[in-house]
Amino acid sequence: MLESYGAAFLYISDIVYLLINKGKKMNRLLILLSMILLVVGCNQGNQINIKHAVDAAPEHYKVEFENEYVRVIRVTYNPGETSVMHSHKPLVGVTLTGGQGQFTDPDGNVETRPESFAGDILSDSGESHSVHSISKGYEELIFVEAKKKYPSKGSNIPNATLMDSMNSNIELEEHGIRVIRTTAPAGGESPMHSHGAGVAVSLTDQKTIHTSLSGEVTEVHLKAGSMSWRGEVTHSGKNINDTDLEVILFELM
Repeated sequence: MLESYGAAFLYISDIVYLLINKGKKMNRLLILLSMILLVVGCNQGNQINIKHAVDAAPEHYKVEFENEYVRVIRVTYNPGETSVMHSHKPLVGVTLTGGQGQFTDPDGNVETRPESFAGDILSDSGESHSVHSISKGYEELIFVEAKKKYPSKGSNIPNATLMDSMNSNIELEEHGIRVIRTTAPAGGESPMHSHGAGVAVSLTDQKTIHTSLSGEVTEVHLKAGSMSWRGEVTHSGKNINDTDLEVILFELM
């Protein structure tokens, strides 16, 4: 980036020199504005050339699921690993393990972010940076990017956050996604409720029974750390596991 800035200033100097030596007059403000625009354009050019994380650093960022509405990326770092400079689309996510990193932006500024813990929710507006892991152990996260609005049909049954607010709580609403933390004790049941379309990430092993409005019963078995996509759904639920349940829902708004 410094090389680009240098080239831009040399180019500007040449223009100013030619204008002065040819006797042409130009308003100082106009010259200054031209200089600013050239430098900003140079900076934007560098930003545009920074590839998305899944292309720039596929060893750390892998697409796990994608459809026309969302893209889900699984992120992994070992302690001490450093990624190349990369970019992101606006996203929300959850850390499965917790961890900590140092983030370096394209200008060379370094930020050490606070340590995160398993189950923490995160949001990113689409920054460009490289990442150096200073985690104590292996780090794993799930990122969710919204691609376009889901054509919701709505439901006469209220969302889980209204019908079962003791166990389903909104933690974040950003970048077109509502993040909901759902919990249930062993043997716990939830009343009939609805969910928007989106992605579910299991933070614990999941063994549940879902009963639809028509009475159809579905048994769900998922491992901790797994993710799944589902369209809009209305059902009641029961945790038939002998341990507590915790799931993060990323519902499209």
